[in-house]
Amino acid sequence: MAAEPSGDLQGGALARALKARDPGLRLVGVGGAEMAASGVELWMESHTWSTIGPGEALARIPGLYLAYRRMRGHLLRERPQLTVVIDAPALHMRLVGFLRRRGLRTAYYFPPSAWSRNPRRMHEIHARVDGVLCAFRGNAALYESLGLPVAFFGHPLSDVVRDSPPPEEARRLLGLEGPALALLPGSRTQEVRHLLPAFLEVAARLRRDHPELQVLLPCATPPLERRIRAMLGSEPPEGVRLLSGQARLALAASRLALMASGSASLEAALLGVPMLLCYRFGALDAALGRTLKALGLLRVDRFGLPNLVLEQDVVPEFLQEEVHPDRLELEARRLWEEGPSRERMLADLARVQAALGGPDVVERLARVVDFLAAGDTMSSALARSEP
Repeated sequence: MAAEPSGDLQGGALARALKARDPGLRLVGVGGAEMAASGVELWMESHTWSTIGPGEALARIPGLYLAYRRMRGHLLRERPQLTVVIDAPALHMRLVGFLRRRGLRTAYYFPPSAWSRNPRRMHEIHARVDGVLCAFRGNAALYESLGLPVAFFGHPLSDVVRDSPPPEEARRLLGLEGPALALLPGSRTQEVRHLLPAFLEVAARLRRDHPELQVLLPCATPPLERRIRAMLGSEPPEGVRLLSGQARLALAASRLALMASGSASLEAALLGVPMLLCYRFGALDAALGRTLKALGLLRVDRFGLPNLVLEQDVVPEFLQEEVHPDRLELEARRLWEEGPSRERMLADLARVQAALGGPDVVERLARVVDFLAAGDTMSSALARSEP
């Protein structure tokens, strides 16, 4: 069960690994194109469900509640041996509690509170599911310190990115001659609306000094591509090339990336691509966030996944008004040119790669999932899954 595009990517990889173990296995659920292509029979597509900020989340509650009711109905009719939910705690924490009360087994992949140190919260998660599958070393260590068994073999993107072509091959596949800049304004319409104009302005300024620069703009989904084309008008700006998907290929071919904060930042880190991470909310959500922070109810020191993995700031983060072309251009130029700033980031990205672990992460997780589906306890599944 995946509720947004990054969850769909991880669900698709897990589905392929499970099918490789047992080609006759029947997989059903909720997700997107990656899961469907990997052999999952989708009850619903979820690529439009994800939101940014409480304002938009409130507006989508009625539709998501109806989807949640439909999900429960499908699961009760199918009664699968195991339900694997991926991230999306607002939806899935409620769902796994419901399934536990109905006697159905569940596993949480990318569990919520990935950066929480609240023991009560972590015990609550563990109590609702039959297995916890972690993707971050620090998250797994916290569970283990509380005596809660978890599966951790590294981050699954380590496997996904390992199959990506090297930079020169990626450039050849895309037909690039000059250097490339990747723009990844996010997989949600509201992210693109808030970030893409600033990204395009920075790209235009860099092209004035580097006319040979190619700007790659991958579009996560067909609906999002239509929205981006509508924003750009009759044709993209000079030097800008829209791609249908192919975000990983665009990153592999690029010297630098401007992107929305999200799982793509880990892909860039694993590919060794320097980046700037940006995040913007609507005015109402931004005001609410400032209020919560002033009251001490919201404590967020950093939001970029590479920075969270290392628990230090190694990738520049730009939040709200900081997402301005002048500021982004200054940092982009420092990282574009050869020099200490670029060398330092490349070294830090190598540290992120080491912290994410691997290899064969998804294959090892699939073994644990298999044993959980067969009725094993988490401890037994971990013991049996060792090579």
